[in-house]
Order: sequence, then C-alpha cells, then structure tokens
Amino acid sequence: MRFEELLEKKEAKQIYLIKQLIIAGGQMNVHNVSKILELSKKSTDNYIEELMVDLKPFQGRCQITYDGTKVAFSKTADFSIEEFERKLYLNSSKYQILLHLLEEKEIHPVRLSQELKISESSLSRKIKDVNQLLKEFDIRIWQGKIMGEESQIRYFYFQLLWYLGQGYEKSSSRETHIIESLERGLNLSFMPVARQRILLWLRITKKRMTVPNPQFRQFKEKFEPYKKDPLYLKLVPIIRRSFSFYAVEIKEEEMMLHFVFLTGMSVLSQKDFHAYSLQRSRLTPTAWCDTIILETILRMYNPQNIRKELEATCYYHLSQIHLRLYFFVGDVETYDRNNIWQLEETLSTRNIQAYVERLMELSAEELQVQTHKQNSLWAMTAIKYLSVLTIIDIRVNREVRVGIYLEFDELFKEAATNMLMLQLKSLNGVVVEPFDDTKEYDLVITNTNLATNTTVYRMTELGSDYDLKEIKKLTRKV
Repeated sequence: MRFEELLEKKEAKQIYLIKQLIIAGGQMNVHNVSKILELSKKSTDNYIEELMVDLKPFQGRCQITYDGTKVAFSKTADFSIEEFERKLYLNSSKYQILLHLLEEKEIHPVRLSQELKISESSLSRKIKDVNQLLKEFDIRIWQGKIMGEESQIRYFYFQLLWYLGQGYEKSSSRETHIIESLERGLNLSFMPVARQRILLWLRITKKRMTVPNPQFRQFKEKFEPYKKDPLYLKLVPIIRRSFSFYAVEIKEEEMMLHFVFLTGMSVLSQKDFHAYSLQRSRLTPTAWCDTIILETILRMYNPQNIRKELEATCYYHLSQIHLRLYFFVGDVETYDRNNIWQLEETLSTRNIQAYVERLMELSAEELQVQTHKQNSLWAMTAIKYLSVLTIIDIRVNREVRVGIYLEFDELFKEAATNMLMLQLKSLNGVVVEPFDDTKEYDLVITNTNLATNTTVYRMTELGSDYDLKEIKKLTRKV
C-alpha cells in the first residue's frame, strides 16, 4: 500500500507534482505540469493556485511560485516535504476511518459521518476505497468491523501508525514497567527507537486484545515450529505477568505475536540478535532461510572477501526480512521504488537487480510462500535485499582500478580527465586515476591507440552516456 492511496486524487496529485518539481531541479514549464496532471492549461492554472493556498501555512519554509509560464518550488534547508504530506494523511477521511475502527472496534456510521462532515452514502463509498487498500493485507471492513487474521490487523496498524509518527508519545509508568520487565527478563537492552516501537505495539495490543473471537488460525499454524524457541519460552511468563492487570484472559497467541514482533520488527539490536542467534534453532523456516540466503550472497561475492562483522550484519538484516515475509503479507510503502532502482543502476558496478531476483525466488521456495509481485511486501522485500547487497557492494574488499589516458592539449586533457574521474568515482568499488605506466590497472580508458596488456576502452564521444554505460559493463567483467 502506498501512502498516497490514503488521499483523495487531488491531494495525491499535489504531492506527486511537488516531487516531480524536486526531481526536475525545482522548476518546470507549465505545459509539462499540465501533462503530469492530465489537465487543460486553464485547469492547471486553477490547480496550481489551490496548491499555493494549501502551502500557505508553511509560508517562508515551503512555497510554489507561478508566473503563468513556469512553476517553481522552493523550501528552506530545515523543511521536509514530509511535513506537508503528513498533514494531508492525518486529515484524510480514509485514515480517520481506520483510526475510528482501532479506537472503537466498529464503525458507528451516523457519528463518524458527522465527524468527517460527509454523508452516510459518501462514508460507505470511502469504506469501499479503504477495503481496496486493505486487500493486500488480507483484511477488510465487513459490517462495520475489521475482519481477518488478528496478526495481520495488528501488523497493518503498526506499519501505518509507525510511518505516520503516531501512537508512541511519552509512555506511562505502567508501559515503562512492561518495557523494563522485557529488558530484564530477556536480558536485552533496547535502543530509544526500539522502545518507541514497543510502546506503539503495546498500545495497539491494548486496543485489540479485548476484541471478541479474534482469528489466529493461519498464524498459529505457522508459529508451530517456534514453540520451543528459548526466547519464546522466556517471553511467555513475562507477558502473562505484565498483562495480568487486563480484565481478560491472556491467550497463548498473544505471546506468539509478541515474539514475532520482538524478533522481526527491528526491535532487537544487532548485538542482542547475535546473542539470541547462538541459542535459536537453525531448523525453523526463517532461520533456515536466513542461512541459505546468506550462503548464496557469500558465494555471489566470494566468502574470502567478506569480513565476519559484515557477514554478521547481513545475517541480522536477513532475519528481519524473512520473519516478516513468513508471517505477514502487505506493507506500507514510503519510498519511490523506481527512483531507488535507478539510483542503484547509476552507482553499482554489478547487476544487483539480477541478484535480487534470484534471492527472491530462493526465499519464496524456502519459506513456501506465494510470490505476489504486485504485493507491496514483496516489492519492499526486493528493496531490502537490494540494501543488503549494496552494503556488501560498498564495503567488500573488491576494487576495480581504472586508469585514464587521454591525448589532448594539456588544459583540455586535465579538464576531461577530471570530468571522467568524477563520473566514475561514484561507482561502488571503482578506484580511478590518471594513467601511470608504472602502475597496474584492471581497465584503461583512452581516446587513442595504447600498447598495454590490460583491458582498454576507447572513448567514442567524451561525456556520452553510451560510453559511461559501456565502461560500467567492463568494470563488472574485469
């Protein structure tokens, strides 16, 4: 689910336009803006004027200017467009419907339509729209209540509220006591951000654990291999004691959910995970998948080139990825995937996308989960695998040494060499310098015949994208 889907079309287009202006360097011709918005020139004029009004509360920090020909975006250094986005999201009717369901357990149509200042028929249409968003999480609103596996409902609300920065304000004394009990009982040390995540999870739990007859069937089946996990066995009595003040029976599934949350939702530090990983069974579906994927990655890069601390970092991140992939479906997307892949293509000397696809296929097979390319959890898993590989790609001891040998007048030669060095230095693992015949290189870039035993690339047109692409291909091969 992309956050923009919480908004009405007009609001989503506002955010899209601002981001396009940023990508374009802060300024665009109005005709290009009309194409982006798919509006006539007159409608575009009105649209821009409305956006300028909507940005007025941020005046001086963020603004749109328009002279009838060009549209320009500007902001102060301390302003993030997320401030404007978050305001739109929190005021959106779809978000308010979801929040109402969390707080009240069911929709009260008359009251909610009055709060949102819309008719009951409009509320009904918006609930249908919300159900489209919930579909990939395998949950839905039915007869005024949110239906589906309880694990999926809580996971959805955690993702939604976390990324909107809601629900983890200052903790109460009782909440602080629970968090400290977890630390003492499990011998863990939570970082401040982990404490915030736990606090949000506890508050969602408190609102949902009193719902009658929650569904846990699929989740419980999947959890079966983890019932003997040493961390889980320690967690059970802590949760029972900590939640004893609730006037409800503490179900076994509550402990299961807390275990998955602690181990799979970026709560454990890498140090704490390392200590836990020495005790956990390597035969659970996710632990086995962690090992298989890590070994595959090591073979991609040659194990001798990867230090143990880098290997441990990757193992930690993979454990988070696979637990979510095994127990949940759906995700909340906050990044532009296309931009991330384009950036990878620009910076990497390897075809990491092919590696990512291989890892995706392998993890689906090992975890026995269905691949849904349109599901955002799968899309974000690909980005996470990309991130793991990028960490290795940047830090692994793998250098491609490139020398530049150009025959021009001295002034132009120095300028052209510096320009090429600037372009190539952004490639991960590439060390580039002016050619020195006393040194050895993996690749030499030149514009003339050069007698050398190493791989040579002759420029076709200085500064061309074609040459840069071909040079990147060669750096992957040498």
